[in-house]
Amino acid sequence: MLRNITFTELEELLLRLGFTLVPTAGSHHVFQYPSSGALVVLPGYEKKAYIDTVHLVAVRRILVENGLIEQIAFDSFLQKIPS
Repeated sequence: MLRNITFTELEELLLRLGFTLVPTAGSHHVFQYPSSGALVVLPGYEKKAYIDTVHLVAVRRILVENGLIEQIAFDSFLQKIPS
């Protein structure tokens, strides 16, 4: 069973994986992986807002296809109960 993921949780995961937050003039959040240039672009979520499923699917695909995380590790992140 999947749990709701907040923007803060997803942001922490991306930063742990080595992404950097790129400053933007708009309200979107842009994360870039320095060595490959892989980008994750998300709407202007508030820190405690829950991430829409469509955005989680897109992030998962970007991470897995760029070899930045194993599919099973991301799926585990989605199912993990926060402590």
